[in-house]
Amino acid sequence: MGFFSKILNSFQSIKLNNQNAVRGYLLDHLLVGSMYAEQQSAYLNSYETGLNRSDIVTLTGDYWGIYNRDQAIEALQNLHDRNQDVNMEIVYRAFEDRENYVEVLKSNLPKEKGLFEHYIELFRTLNDIVPELIEQNIITDFSQIRKIKDSGWNYGRGAFLARCCYDLGYLSENELKEYLEKCHTDLKKYCTTWKEYTTSYIFGRAVWGGANNSGMVQIANDLLTNDNSPLKNKTYL
Repeated sequence: MGFFSKILNSFQSIKLNNQNAVRGYLLDHLLVGSMYAEQQSAYLNSYETGLNRSDIVTLTGDYWGIYNRDQAIEALQNLHDRNQDVNMEIVYRAFEDRENYVEVLKSNLPKEKGLFEHYIELFRTLNDIVPELIEQNIITDFSQIRKIKDSGWNYGRGAFLARCCYDLGYLSENELKEYLEKCHTDLKKYCTTWKEYTTSYIFGRAVWGGANNSGMVQIANDLLTNDNSPLKNKTYL
């Protein structure tokens, strides 16, 4: 089931695996991918996604270009490294410095034409989406984003994508566990609570896809408040 199908069924019960559930701190590691898992109507509480193999192949292949183990490892590492992008720090700094933003961007971003334009476009995107996120009460001000960044979006997609790669046999169970643990550990450098995680995911998705985040907000609320959700009674990562 795709993202739009999930929106149409936004009040559908959360999907849990009652046969092979993960518990304890390992579940916390797993839940880093819960936003993406909920988008796809996958299990929230097991290493197996519960999705049809053909759907997983379509998701990993068509959307991520993953067709084998090497491509899986490369994609997962790429997602994990995105929060260390020093050029995004420059974009954030420019967004905060409204008087000197041009100078901040021109003086500090890489001069290569393609790269420079890429980050300028991200700066323009921030100008569009941050006021909208404030208006939609997703954040109160930009300082929230400054702390959490799009870490939830990056680590969250990596965590769920790793489960898909596990389902396809590209990763062993031990490799999956190690990757999920690293995602959880590094996510905590940015997000203190699961609420911050969902906000960060929504922000990252908005940067990628623009406004109209009502479906993502519904998914986040469902994860945080639904009695059946593994996140319901969790506050801190």
